[in-house]
This record gives sequence, structure tokens and C-alpha cells, in this order.
Amino acid sequence: AYMPTTDYTEFLHNVKQEFITNSYELDGTFIFDIELPVTPHICPKCGETTERIKDYRIRTVKFGKVQRGPLIGKYRQRRYICPHCKHSFAENNPFVRKHMQLSITNIKMLFNKLTESVTYTAIAKECDTSITTVLRYCSMITIPKLKTLPNVIGIDEFKGNAEGYQYQVNLTNPDTHEILDILPKRDTQALIRYFASFKHKDRVQVKFIVMDMSIQFKRIMEALFPHAHIICDRYHVCRLVDWAVERVRKREQHKLATYSRMLKQNRRVLMKHPDHLTEAEHIKLCEILRISEDIRKAYALKLSFRKIFSTYGKQGIAAHLTHWLELVKASGLKEFNNFFTSFPAWMTQLTNAFLLPYSNGYTEGTNNKIKVLKRISYGLRHFGRFRVRILLLSKKNGTNHKYDWCQRRLLDKQPFSKSEALSK
Repeated sequence: AYMPTTDYTEFLHNVKQEFITNSYELDGTFIFDIELPVTPHICPKCGETTERIKDYRIRTVKFGKVQRGPLIGKYRQRRYICPHCKHSFAENNPFVRKHMQLSITNIKMLFNKLTESVTYTAIAKECDTSITTVLRYCSMITIPKLKTLPNVIGIDEFKGNAEGYQYQVNLTNPDTHEILDILPKRDTQALIRYFASFKHKDRVQVKFIVMDMSIQFKRIMEALFPHAHIICDRYHVCRLVDWAVERVRKREQHKLATYSRMLKQNRRVLMKHPDHLTEAEHIKLCEILRISEDIRKAYALKLSFRKIFSTYGKQGIAAHLTHWLELVKASGLKEFNNFFTSFPAWMTQLTNAFLLPYSNGYTEGTNNKIKVLKRISYGLRHFGRFRVRILLLSKKNGTNHKYDWCQRRLLDKQPFSKSEALSK
């Protein structure tokens, strides 16, 4: 079957129309023959110009996949011989490098696919190559460690299960919305070594650090960044209050057997903002509050705590938190007892949470992207490649690093081998 060759071949694959001598389809694979015209070439050994031809060799070049199947080029590569020094060399071409089977455009497409939330299998299929080749090219990408630290840092853990460690650490810049780095394990000594590797003047520049209520992160950051303001993430603080209300609801659900089904089915009504309730939901909420005094107290504590968003000033926010703890004590609900220890220990950081504009919202969003990547890949065990994929998912990181060494080699039109890549 004849496959039409239009000018898109030059645009997509750097193959001009006049270079294509024939095209056909064979078992679902689209093949076109390529031969370049004879042109003067400079001998790489002695520098003399020659047009003398020694022989030809057929090279198979993979250009990826088109809509209907793989696209293969049968390149009749010409070799020249220098009449002065008798050195033979291959002709120059714009679409494939020496010792390679994948075309330049195909390799660039492979690198671009690595910046997306797709599996190695999907990339290999799209580029018409093996999964091993995709892994090898991914291993060539090097994204160096940070040289300096920004004014704002977000830190959080996520379950990555890579390199034998269950949790990894995500460092972000909530101000500019970019992933800074991914650390291999949530280990106190490892985190101290990482942050201590930065110069003192760089650590002093950090003004704000956003985190959840992790004692481990708090102690590390207070020791290494004594001049920074630590900020609790507002979402995590409000979630603790919601969880306490939910614990009260579960207790009452087991206690009030008559209303057990109703309390279970309408648990989200208690979590929803009262201004956003529909008329039917409002009726259900009134019924829930009528049948249980403890739920009524817990719901009142939740609404009282949410008033902190309309409280202004450092002193006002601190006073509101102190007053709320007094209300908790007066309620007598044991499900809220944990706030008597956590809130006083984090009072400064909680005040900063509702005083300053920073939160870990972006960090939590990147954690979700990481989990999506891990889930569709059924886990990524190699931490080096896992880190690269995560950092490339961050658009700014992918643009800034330019795939480092690997892309530079391509732009320089130099071949590279597996052993050469592994040495990097």
C-alpha cells in the first residue's frame, strides 16, 4: 500500500521531501526510503574537502508512531573517503545521530513525555522503543541539588515506597509554586545533613517555613533555621477540629441505635459550611443536633473555631485560640482533649497560620500529582528516576534544568553510549 509523504516529514522529523525516494506500508508499519544528495564534506582527520564515495550502508531509523502505526526510515547512509589521508567517514544528516536507532525528534519526544504523568510503558509504545531504552534515557537526566534556598519553604512527607524507604520528603516553594527537591527518606539525621549542607548565609535568607503539625520537622527547622517563622498549614489545623467532631459523631452513632443509620448517612452535613447547606440538608442538620447534645456541643465548637478566619492581628488570633480552648474545657468532650497539649505547644505557629498568607496548599497538590504518577506506574522503586520524574512534573523545574547533560549532548550532535551515561 502506498503511503503519501507530505511536507510534514520535514516539520516533524527533519526529513525533507526530496530526501524520500520511496514510501510504502508493510504489516501496519509505514516505511520510507531516505537518501541524501552528494555534497562536499570536510574530512574530520585532515580537514580536506572531498566528494569521493566509498560505500553505502542501510540504517533503520525509528521516528516514533503516527496515527496508524510505527514510522520507520530506511536510511541509505553514504560513506565518504578522503583521497589525501584515506580516512573514511559517514555523511552528515539532520535526523539521526551516530550509533543511534531513534531519530533526534523521537528522542526529544521521549524526553518531553517524561515530563508528563505517564508510565514508562506508555512512553515506550509512543516512541516505538523498549521500556529498557526509556529507563536508560531517564537515568541520563541529571537535576542537581539546590544551590540556594528561597525565602519561603514548604515541607511535607509523602508515601513513595522507593529505595526501601516508605516515606520521602517533598520540598516546595509556596510563593513561586515550584518543587525545589525530593529527599529520599524521612529520617532526622538525613534531613539535618541535607539542610546543614547549605551555607549559613543561605539558611539565614529563609524567612518562612510552612509545614503540618509534625514535631520532627519542627525541631529540625528550629535548629537549622532559627531566624525563620514556622507556619502551620491552615488546612491541617481545621482538619483536626473536623476529625474531633467526626469522633463525637461516631460515638453517638454507636450509642443511639435508633438514629444510627441517620447519623451515618448524613455525616457530611456536619462537615459542610452552614451557609452552603441546601434546605433539605439544613433540616437534617437540625434533626442531628436535636437528638444528641454532645454532637450539638462539638458542632458549636467547630463553628466557634472557624471564626478565627474573621479575626485579625497577632494578639487577636492568639486570644481567640486561648478562648476556644476554654470552651473546649467547658464542653467536657473527651474527643477534644488532644487540643490541650497540641495547641499550647504550637501556639506561635498556629498564630502564624492565620496571620500570614502562606499555606501548604501547593505542596499538598504536588503530593497528589506524585501519588497519581506512582499509582499509574504501580510504584517506582528507583529513587533517582522517581525524583527526576517528580521534578520534571513541576513545569518551572522542567524548563529551568533543560534536562541537563542529556539534552546538551543532543544539541551538540554528539553520540553517547550506555557506559558513558552511567559514568555521569
